[in-house]
Amino acid sequence: MKEREAFTCFKLGLKYLQDDDHKRTIDLLSIAIDLDSHFAKAYQFRVIAYFSLHSYQRALDDYQTALSLDPSLDKAYFFRALYFIHFKLYGEAIKDLTSAIELDKYFAEAYFYRGICKGMLDDLKGGTYDIKAAASLGLPEAQKKLNEEGIVW
Repeated sequence: MKEREAFTCFKLGLKYLQDDDHKRTIDLLSIAIDLDSHFAKAYQFRVIAYFSLHSYQRALDDYQTALSLDPSLDKAYFFRALYFIHFKLYGEAIKDLTSAIELDKYFAEAYFYRGICKGMLDDLKGGTYDIKAAASLGLPEAQKKLNEEGIVW
């Protein structure tokens, strides 16, 4: 019964997240977590709301919890990498983006951001390789970046 109620709160929380009502999102996902403390995806999506409200430590705590409950959440690795990028922690971001790619080899956005991070750390060859991979997977931002740089992909 509690799991069904938790899922209902989760779905409603996602609706508020889509509407950019981050405070309501946090409230509903927190209720879902209170009802089912092992609900990894509730932690994963609550992160987005915390991050949007600049509650960075809470966001990081939820990333840790979500990934400890379910290490197969490729999107959690991806969003935690964006957190690291925000704070210019490119090496940490690369680790999480690599984990996301290992879980989903077609994760174009993860290749793209890993390529950007590698470039920031002066690994231009590795960065270009990843951005080309993202472009070949159909990511418009990667295709645009390569075209702007005059790189054939």
